Amino acid sequence: MESVLADKPEPKRRNLEQTRARILAAAADVFTRSGYANSGLREIAVQAEVAPSLVSRYFGSKAALFEEALVHVLRANSVFTWQKVGFGEAMARLIPERSNTNITVMLVTALADPEAKEIARRVSREHMIQPLVDWLGPPHALERAMDLFALMTGFVIQMDGLYPETIPDHSLRWLARSLQAIVDGED
Repeated sequence: MESVLADKPEPKRRNLEQTRARILAAAADVFTRSGYANSGLREIAVQAEVAPSLVSRYFGSKAALFEEALVHVLRANSVFTWQKVGFGEAMARLIPERSNTNITVMLVTALADPEAKEIARRVSREHMIQPLVDWLGPPHALERAMDLFALMTGFVIQMDGLYPETIPDHSLRWLARSLQAIVDGED
């Protein structure tokens, strides 16, 4: 009997962190592509190659998964530079790479659903605006942080969503000057 058991392969064990990461990546992709309202846990599970019950077990609800996916995208794709000198130029150079558009798309599509809208508001305040406020410092840190966030988000929506061609150099120079003026506290 012992030889029969010895020949059996060990059952495949799940790596909990890898599974969780796959679900978050799939959720971010599905929420970005379809928006919160049109995304389902089953679709996310299929893309993550896991059972739908695992998505619920790991995250509980669609709203909780959306929040964690949004924070995950913020952390994974953040191209924000914390250097004040040359901030405008550095950020303007990063925008054409379009590496950070998932954040903006997830936030904008969240506005169509009341539950997702509240999550997007909270996450943007806690994970984007407040860190900018702390970094900028006085005077008028909150107003300047909101201006930076609005300018970067609006620029990404305009250039990535509405203007499919290469972003004109003069637009990038304008963005760089505008961002730097906000950081420097110029009116």
